[in-house]
Amino acid sequence: MLDFVRKPLVDSTGATAIEYGLLIGVIAMTMFFGMSAFVNSLFTMYNTIDGNLTKAQK
Repeated sequence: MLDFVRKPLVDSTGATAIEYGLLIGVIAMTMFFGMSAFVNSLFTMYNTIDGNLTKAQK
């Protein structure tokens, strides 16, 4: 009975796949939030340029 309990505790065959999955998840979240911030700043920049061009045409 003790072997039934001990064996899963020392078995590390799936640990690498789980670690890679966690790493990919962190990278995906970083890309998502990074791209979101980039798109927001790009949108602000284009709106500023548009506003300045509109003012210059008047």
